[in-house]
Amino acid sequence: MRIMLSGVCIEGGGAEQVIQDLALGFAARGHEVMVVFLEGTDDIVPDLEEEGIRCERLLPRTQLAASALADFNPSCVLGYRRLISQFEPDVLHAHVPRPTLWVSLAYRMLRRRPALVYTEHNVQDVYPRWARWVYGVFLPVTQGIVCVSDAAAKSFAARWPRAQGPTRVWNGIDPERTRPSPHADELRADLGVDPGTPLLCNVANIGYRKGHDVLVEAMAQLRAQADPLRCWVAGGLEHEPSMVQSVQNAIAEHQLGDVVHLLGRRRDVADLLHAADVFVLSSRQEGFPITILEAMAAGKPIVATDVGGCAEAVVHGETGLIVPPEDPSALAEALASLLADPELARKMGAAGRERVEQEFTVDRMVEQHLAIYEELLARKKR
Repeated sequence: MRIMLSGVCIEGGGAEQVIQDLALGFAARGHEVMVVFLEGTDDIVPDLEEEGIRCERLLPRTQLAASALADFNPSCVLGYRRLISQFEPDVLHAHVPRPTLWVSLAYRMLRRRPALVYTEHNVQDVYPRWARWVYGVFLPVTQGIVCVSDAAAKSFAARWPRAQGPTRVWNGIDPERTRPSPHADELRADLGVDPGTPLLCNVANIGYRKGHDVLVEAMAQLRAQADPLRCWVAGGLEHEPSMVQSVQNAIAEHQLGDVVHLLGRRRDVADLLHAADVFVLSSRQEGFPITILEAMAAGKPIVATDVGGCAEAVVHGETGLIVPPEDPSALAEALASLLADPELARKMGAAGRERVEQEFTVDRMVEQHLAIYEELLARKKR
């Protein structure tokens, strides 16, 4: 099977990691794979090309555009048409709305049309009202819809009842990716955290949807109960500069400069997770966060907000604790309960690792996608 995958960029977040994992999984099973992305860095390209995966970037930008309208020009449509015509995929699988718009316009210009699949990585409330016209362009020519969580599927079906019924495929990870490096034990010392100091870890690009301002408020409350205390925040700082500034101001206002550390984008996330005691996600909106799965695979208990598919990954009371969004007090209370009971935290972490190995593997994700593709191709032949 010839499979083309498309996204905004090829690294930097959950959707991008899914694209990478699908590409590698398909290639490992003998399928011919091309990955097309609009912008961003191509640091991961050599690793994919080494596995026989062709990668193409359509736009010259290495920094992500601040607006989805930044690439509102014919070059994207013509670029997709050229690459699709050259590669002649059996399946064209686009992720998130923005590149799918350009894919669908190019698709209409083709004589030989592959099966077109779209993956929804978020609940519909994430998108502005004007995004509806984008869906109105690509949904009519899309044959298969994949949603990364039950929450995303329910949201999608409610917004687009006439569209092809979505299939839920949970994101998966490779547990090997969460193995620590030989230097993991030194990381606490390298980042100024004393042995025995309670350490929390959050992995998410800083932006309004991820609720880092709520996390800072919770840290202010938690510090009154647990001091010393440290919280690492690993994630890109470039997406929403105004939100980054707001979070930095809140850290200064609460005098948490020695508690909450914004580490920026990191390539040693596995080491950060293994060094921490508890993983925390304070999001306002989610689809199905990869970072939760990585933390569970690292054997860490989870405290996460009840948004999107978080409660589908985390079993409340067994692998972690689920709290309401926008509630710093509830977040602080849940974190305090795990820090006060290391044995409970350890049991939850072990249960989380087992759950990932059973439910959330890359292999399962890849096989479920291939089954969807095969069904669509069989339907086209009828």
